[in-house]
Amino acid sequence: MSVLFVGGAIWSFLTPFSAFWALAAVVGLLLLFRGSLDLVTSISSRDVNPTWWLGLVAGVLEILIGFWASQQLFPARSVLVIFWAGFFALFRGISDIVVAFELRRVQQW
Repeated sequence: MSVLFVGGAIWSFLTPFSAFWALAAVVGLLLLFRGSLDLVTSISSRDVNPTWWLGLVAGVLEILIGFWASQQLFPARSVLVIFWAGFFALFRGISDIVVAFELRRVQQW
C-alpha cells in the first residue's frame, strides 16, 4: 500500500490538475457508498433507535451530493471538493449532538 501511496503522491505533484479531478470523482463515489450505508442502517435500526430519521435524511443528502459530484461538469466537481469537508462535518456534528442527547436521556443512574 505504501508503494501505491507514494506513486499516487508523485503523480499528484506531477499532474495536479488531473489529480484534483480524480479526487473529485472518488469523493463522489464514496459519498454514494456512504449515503447508501447510512440509509440502510437507519432503516434497519428504526425499532431500537428513536432518531433513525436523522440517518435517513443524512443518507439521502449524501446520495444526492454523490450524484451531483459524479456528473461530468468540472465546475460542479470543484465546488464539491471545496465544500465536501463542510457538508461532512455538518452531517457528522448534528448526528453526534443528537446521539449525545439521546444517550444522556437513556442513562439513568
